[in-house]
Amino acid sequence: MSKKDKKIEIQLADSQVKVGSEQYEGYALSIGKKVIGQIAELDGQFAIIKNENIDSFYKKLENAVEKLIETYNLGK
Repeated sequence: MSKKDKKIEIQLADSQVKVGSEQYEGYALSIGKKVIGQIAELDGQFAIIKNENIDSFYKKLENAVEKLIETYNLGK
């Protein structure tokens, strides 16, 4: 028997990201209706935000998105 491939919708939307007590321009990454992470653009780099704190920095947005998806898949 073969499995049917499920189509998963991943969406990257512009968003206001809260880091500590400040708001920054950034992105919200969603899979389906669930937001799996936030990315803020700080000083020309992209920071993954967890619990309003900076978790890690990346030079490219694509790398930050890949890391969020990887972390989400490993946590399942």
